[in-house]
Amino acid sequence: MRIFRYTFSLFMLAWLTAGAQTDSLDIRGGLRFGFDISRIAVPYLDEGRVEYDGSVDLRINKNLYPVIEVGWGSFETKEMNFSYRSTGYSIRIGIDKNYLKKDDANEMGMFFAGFRYGMSFFKHEAPDLEIPDPYWGDFSGAIPAKSMNAHWLEFTTGIRAEIFKNIYLGWSLRGRLLIHRSDDNNMSPYFIPGYGKVSGRNTLGFRYSIFYQLPL
Repeated sequence: MRIFRYTFSLFMLAWLTAGAQTDSLDIRGGLRFGFDISRIAVPYLDEGRVEYDGSVDLRINKNLYPVIEVGWGSFETKEMNFSYRSTGYSIRIGIDKNYLKKDDANEMGMFFAGFRYGMSFFKHEAPDLEIPDPYWGDFSGAIPAKSMNAHWLEFTTGIRAEIFKNIYLGWSLRGRLLIHRSDDNNMSPYFIPGYGKVSGRNTLGFRYSIFYQLPL
């Protein structure tokens, strides 16, 4: 894990250094706020799941955009013999690099690729648990709430286009690699806010967002 993090740090340093050289054009910075509107449909597509997600990015030169994304999520399900609940928030910090050639250096439309380091802090529990046993008798109980955390790397690509002055729409694909999660001897987390459902060490995600650019 230490070797992996060290290699990733070196790669990120090289990524930043490669884009740190700006040309002689007058490039104005721009602060942009985003909201993932695709999360509105989540409760209808995945019952029991609710999420909100926002972002802020800032152009530091022609092609580099540091990004902070924050979110809140909850998931609740009831199966035949148990119920499960997970609630918490997430933060992702990273950078996007634009690969779209522009006639106007101050245009903020993008075709980009980027990286995120994601963290989630949440609680999960199984408030109702039933174990049928015809010999000893059925057992009813609960697994109490426990505070958990998870960390992952996120690789993303997508586009953003201006539809009205200072208003942008864009989508992105996310590939997530889980690198750490808290231990719980009673049960493994089924849903990590910001990461999604846990079915292995990696997962895919999609965002469709609207942005407002605050010119600087």
